Amino acid sequence: MNEKNNIINVSMCPGCHKLTSMKHMKGNKYFCKLCKQNFKQYKNGKLIYIPLHIADAIERTKEQLKFEFEADIQLDMGTGISFEPEAEDDLDN
Repeated sequence: MNEKNNIINVSMCPGCHKLTSMKHMKGNKYFCKLCKQNFKQYKNGKLIYIPLHIADAIERTKEQLKFEFEADIQLDMGTGISFEPEAEDDLDN
């Protein structure tokens, strides 16, 4: 509860599907005061609470999907594919 303007922040708990206030634990981790499940909070235009085990799986997957781009040497040498547009003569003239 915010003492200045008497606002209580409530969220829909993804665990018990009830309106509740999420209790802050540490960092961006919260738990539902009703069902006591732990969640990770994401901010992307709105607040989203994701169960910790799913949030951890998402983070592991993001790390696995990171890769570095390596240029194709054949394309760099100009052999194989041409990216220049082909134009036809205007037949109306």
